[in-house]
Amino acid sequence: MEGFITNSSTYGEGFDEVIARHLGGSKLMRSLTEALRPNSSSVLNNTSLCKVDVVPSLHDYYKAINVAGITLFSCGAAGVVLILFLYIDTLRHIIRNAPSPVKTHSAFVLGVYPVVALATYCAIIVPRAHLLSEAVTQGMFMASMYQLFCLLVAYCGGEAELIRRVKPDSLNPRVGPCCCWPCCCLPLCSVNKRNVRQLRLLVLQLPVVQGLVYMVLLVMWAEEESLYHVNYMYFQPVVVCSILFGIWGISMTMKMLAEVLKDHHMQAKFMVLQMVLLLAKLQGLLARISVWSGLMPCKPPITPSVYGNLIYNTTMLGEMVILMILARLLYKKEMPQLGLADNKDPRLQEIFTIVDKLPRTLEKIIMKEQITNGTLKPLPSPESDGDQRRM
Repeated sequence: MEGFITNSSTYGEGFDEVIARHLGGSKLMRSLTEALRPNSSSVLNNTSLCKVDVVPSLHDYYKAINVAGITLFSCGAAGVVLILFLYIDTLRHIIRNAPSPVKTHSAFVLGVYPVVALATYCAIIVPRAHLLSEAVTQGMFMASMYQLFCLLVAYCGGEAELIRRVKPDSLNPRVGPCCCWPCCCLPLCSVNKRNVRQLRLLVLQLPVVQGLVYMVLLVMWAEEESLYHVNYMYFQPVVVCSILFGIWGISMTMKMLAEVLKDHHMQAKFMVLQMVLLLAKLQGLLARISVWSGLMPCKPPITPSVYGNLIYNTTMLGEMVILMILARLLYKKEMPQLGLADNKDPRLQEIFTIVDKLPRTLEKIIMKEQITNGTLKPLPSPESDGDQRRM
């Protein structure tokens, strides 16, 4: 850019000398020369607007929007409304038909689609909200992944019932993405309270670690945007390791519960949720590569970065509509009863009968003690009541 300005100013000086030599350098010709000389400040401003990482203000962004942009905004709003409608309809079905222990977890897992849709739509209409939208998408997915783990445990009837129903040595750590290679020789683990708690911690670290990372990135971006761009890649190993360990934990859990929850469609529910992360990461990387490689056009004030983010967020919004439809079909299917409801163990049935009868038995014992101590008078019998009426 500096070389371009320098060459322009040199060309302007040579033009002055030619005019002065041939036309005598009158005042009129000097003013004409100034008018014809290239304006270096305007060249500087136009070139600075074409910087890859420059994001225009909201006022400049809306001034550059044409009919195609308005159509895009309208279609995005329609997509958000459709996702909200599907979510509310599915939530009503869950509240009416699902067992109580799974209602909250199911509603939270399904909430990832409307939240991501709203975040991406905000990034479409406000370009400088893209980083915040990315943080919300990442955080909501990680929290939903932990809620999916809790949902699988709730399908079993709780941790104690999960440990009782699965096979003793069915916890296999040789699953993807961390231990799927042939040289992995980790032994099978027993299913006990300690190992189930470790599985929970592997998944729980996802929202904690990702939240801390994005909080630091947002602070850098608020302090100075260039600081964020310089340090963004240094945080990616932490993000990737956290995601790999979290998915490893949920994969071990699903393989352990494959026989117990074979009618709960847990693999399909996990894939529909996992697609949110895969699409967000892969498409975000492709958008950045297209911007860095110069594939995106530059039409100030719309810079290549704005074009890349706009394509990414629009694609994500359309994909959230498709994933919400698939999730609605999965969560509206009939589910079998929870673990304790279909238990035929006679010892447990006897315990349930005793627990049901216990309050009435305690009430009778307390009433007898009160009658014996004289603190409570016994109710009159029907015969004595009839004698008093005759008298």
